[in-house]
Amino acid sequence: MLKKDSIRSNLLMGFIVLLPTILTIYVFVFLFEFVDRLLGRFISKILVVLHIIPKFPIELPIIDVTLVDRIPGIGFIATVFLLISVGIATKSLIGKQMIRLNESLFSKIPIARSIYSTVKQITNAFTREKSSFKRVVLVEYPRKGIYTMGFFTGEGQVGIDTLISRELVNVFLPTTPNPTSGWLVLVPRNEVIFLEMSVEDGLKYIISGGVVNPDNISNETDDSKMKKQDQKERELVPF
Repeated sequence: MLKKDSIRSNLLMGFIVLLPTILTIYVFVFLFEFVDRLLGRFISKILVVLHIIPKFPIELPIIDVTLVDRIPGIGFIATVFLLISVGIATKSLIGKQMIRLNESLFSKIPIARSIYSTVKQITNAFTREKSSFKRVVLVEYPRKGIYTMGFFTGEGQVGIDTLISRELVNVFLPTTPNPTSGWLVLVPRNEVIFLEMSVEDGLKYIISGGVVNPDNISNETDDSKMKKQDQKERELVPF
């Protein structure tokens, strides 16, 4: 017979193991229902107007179901096709022009302009092609002896460097588990530890609260940087 502590331990372990699966299914179902309700009714009405399907309610006696106002799943399927189409269009000249037109339109609307620009900056920060996060770094923060992981986003402002007579770099320190919020700190370059870790691994580490560990973490010294640079230059020189 199982002991009380053993039952509690197994119950907790089962919960921990199943929690990621349960949350993933919950988020997927929530998004599916939200998108399907949002577009499902609209698309279903269009299909009725075009006489592709009969008017609602539609009875399906074979499976004993009555469709009240929409075809289940059609809104979600339409959204998937829309996203794929937009993704393909962005690679063409016409698609890029449409994106610029869309940005120009939103930039002229006062409230929508601030919302659009904020969301765009956040999404660009996490995409590989336009990422503002260039390197994963460690800085001593909030006090000496305690290190915080962040992202090197660029060189510091020239005016500030001149004012305090130190070379500074911009470091974004995200919060856990939501890395879209955080704060910007200006850190002397010689106090920043650059890690040989991809931005993607750094984000996983921060979002998981340190549970998901990258395979290899090491600091990249100036010597290793020089060796890598020399190797790249040798590869570019023809024999």
